[in-house]
Amino acid sequence: MNFDIIGWGALNIDRLCHVNEFAPSDGETYINNETKACGGSASNTIIGISKLGLNTGYIGKVGTDSNGKLMKQYLEDNNVNTDHLIVEEGETGEVIGFVDNTGDRKLYVTPKVNDKISNDEINRDYIKNTKILHLTSFVGLNPEDPSINTQMELLEELPDDIIISFDPGMLYVNRGKEFMDKLISYTNILLINETELLMTTGKDTLKEAVDIIAPQVDILVVKRSTEGSYIRKGNEEYNVGIFKVDTVDTTGAGDAYNAGFLYGILNNYTLEDSGIIGSYIAAQSTIKPGATESIPFIKDINLNQIIQNFKNQ
Repeated sequence: MNFDIIGWGALNIDRLCHVNEFAPSDGETYINNETKACGGSASNTIIGISKLGLNTGYIGKVGTDSNGKLMKQYLEDNNVNTDHLIVEEGETGEVIGFVDNTGDRKLYVTPKVNDKISNDEINRDYIKNTKILHLTSFVGLNPEDPSINTQMELLEELPDDIIISFDPGMLYVNRGKEFMDKLISYTNILLINETELLMTTGKDTLKEAVDIIAPQVDILVVKRSTEGSYIRKGNEEYNVGIFKVDTVDTTGAGDAYNAGFLYGILNNYTLEDSGIIGSYIAAQSTIKPGATESIPFIKDINLNQIIQNFKNQ
């Protein structure tokens, strides 16, 4: 089977606790309600791309618990191929999140079997049948857990015709400059938020940080929250604004942006138009609780009209 894109990253069940406001230091507050949803950064992106009509697959690990069955079913319900979903005795990864009444959130990750993907469990032929391999982070809670090393080892041997897109997240950025430099050296499309980029480079301004990282990758995308996104490829650069919506939950908005942007790249949209698609999908993802529930299906939207309307504002 041939794929447009395969995701590879942690798979988590998200327990999202909705509060009016976050508890202050050494204080307490109450939970209004709790929702449970399937998540994981790469998973959110791949599900978003699948809803946009492309052929997707996934590499990841779940446990034999009820959460593992729920995660597998959710991927399959969204037409994501699970032939390389690894099932291991144990518990599926979990995220406990707190979302306030502005849609802001704080997330706490328990990796469980996510961190236990070994090199010999990866089917190379599965990966070689994709145009893009999209990577996100693992926790690496215990140094002896293999998932991070497995990612690195596979990157060293992949053929050049596979495009590597990479959203490191704060977990990988916090591993330091040497770690990030090595991963970036394998990356074609870097999707990173502004805080992460500044931390990775040790610079104080976006321009300084971009000037360091942009020459190292084919395409650099900097996600800037309410400031939109900045995209650079060689001498091309674009600043793309946001779509204004009534935000309910920002969980996974960056992952949804990735889905829209990578969809654009895979369908030969311009860099700017890909950024606009990313911004639109990100905005749509925030209007309901959960990371992927409100991402639209391609049959229900007209992307060319959306792009044109955005440019005409």
